[in-house]
Amino acid sequence: MREPVARDPGMQQERTTLAWRRTGLALLVGALGVGRLTLDTVGPAVVLPTVLLAALAAYVVAETLRHSRVGETHADEPGYSVMRDGRLVAAVSLVVVALGAGVLVVSVAAIV
Repeated sequence: MREPVARDPGMQQERTTLAWRRTGLALLVGALGVGRLTLDTVGPAVVLPTVLLAALAAYVVAETLRHSRVGETHADEPGYSVMRDGRLVAAVSLVVVALGAGVLVVSVAAIV
């Protein structure tokens, strides 16, 4: 019979938090980049969606920073994980879908 494998306490929570932080920063750069590239084509109408998307991406970064501080004191408790509820995933999904829709609208506007 095999011996039970000891649980690796590792740094899973920290790695997950860092991955979400990188994702939030990439979304922030993507939102600002799409806003900058579409400003010439669409005009000032792109400023409000760009600011909203950048604010949502900044929320992702701020949420991961908050969870990294709280997670340090509760490292073994999964309730303090970044993934404990669906708000962060929903925010990232919303930013990605909105960026894709913005690129699609600009592409169609450039063709027409």
